Amino acid sequence: MRADADPLLPALQAASEELASRGVRFEVFARLGESVHLVRDQDGALERRESHELGVACRVSGGGRAGFAAAAGGGARAGRQAARAALDAMLPSPDPLPPREVLGTSGSALVHAPADPGQQDALAQALASALEDASSEVTLVQLRILAGTSSAAIATGEGYLGRAAAGCAVAELLLAPPAGPWRHLHFAAPTVAELDPEVLAHRAAEACLLATRGEAPDRQLADVLLAPSVAAPLVVALAQHLARYPTNDGELKRARISKAWHLVDERPGPAGLLPLPWDGEGLPTRRIVLLAGGRLRESFATWERAQRTGEQPGGAVRPSYRHPPVPGPANLVVLSGTALRQPELLARLESGFYLALPAGAVRVDHASGRFALRAAAVAVEHGRPAAAHPLVDLRGSFRRLLGALAATGGDAESFSLASAVTTPSLLFRRLEIA
Repeated sequence: MRADADPLLPALQAASEELASRGVRFEVFARLGESVHLVRDQDGALERRESHELGVACRVSGGGRAGFAAAAGGGARAGRQAARAALDAMLPSPDPLPPREVLGTSGSALVHAPADPGQQDALAQALASALEDASSEVTLVQLRILAGTSSAAIATGEGYLGRAAAGCAVAELLLAPPAGPWRHLHFAAPTVAELDPEVLAHRAAEACLLATRGEAPDRQLADVLLAPSVAAPLVVALAQHLARYPTNDGELKRARISKAWHLVDERPGPAGLLPLPWDGEGLPTRRIVLLAGGRLRESFATWERAQRTGEQPGGAVRPSYRHPPVPGPANLVVLSGTALRQPELLARLESGFYLALPAGAVRVDHASGRFALRAAAVAVEHGRPAAAHPLVDLRGSFRRLLGALAATGGDAESFSLASAVTTPSLLFRRLEIA
């Protein structure tokens, strides 16, 4: 492919040429990200913002030293700058680069059409109208629709070249119920066309009105049922915590793990929101089974970490071209062995709390392995709603979370958070509520 036909190739070629003459092993990674962000305010006014991110990064290794550097831009100058900076940054280190023979093959990247502003406008208007029809009690404060695509390329000194592309659409609603705090709702799909305004409006109004009045409950250990929107950030936080430790870590190996857990990173697809052909280092993607059968099965490992710990590599992610590969989740999916309907989950809950909407990010103390998450909740007694709580704190340890899962629903939804995640409702036994 000609360099002038692909915005990633000039920087990729220039960096490769610069490093090839230096007698080092190297990897060049380039990424282009494009997104259109539409904001609709309460008065109906629309504001559109477009963003473009283009950059190149180099990893080099040789003589017991390794270095990393990145530069913004897609031209040859940016490629040369990144290459030279990576050489200057070399410090004593084991070789972090995978050998050519373990890297995968990559054909043409999947085609992801750029965002269509007209399609986003139509969704914004349809969603606002559908929300008015769904509830006269809920006020739409702000609606945000983000549609984006990214394209990445990776090349090595051994002659490997890989291409990948991904796309996603997100709708976010800021809603004011008749009482209580404003609510933020998040929906994601592979494309804007797959966000159904009627369905989203109904779910948003229903969720927004679930817990509008009431006081915080007394601090207690209780059974809790998490809606997918509450379960999703907690699942991502759990996976990120697991990514910090190899599978042979002593504390995690001693943890009791519920057989209801079946958590996988579906990197190659087709399940999940963001499948890709290779990981952040060029290794062909594979299904990484994190939790299954009551056991901690695998963790995420870069090539460098795998050489130290004995884990299987292929778990690298690159948040952007500015970052070297790190272990972490990419396309999480919680699978349901027995997918229960909502009435069945509530019946199994019996007495406890249904957490309907998250209110802020998960707070994590990795040193202690504890987390905290705020959410709107409904107290449930004998399988029926009993009292509303606009804000509750769900607290616990990840070790406790691993053993507390009792059941999963059949209502899986996808979210674009720190990683993609697809999860149903999750029922946990005896977590701390305050």
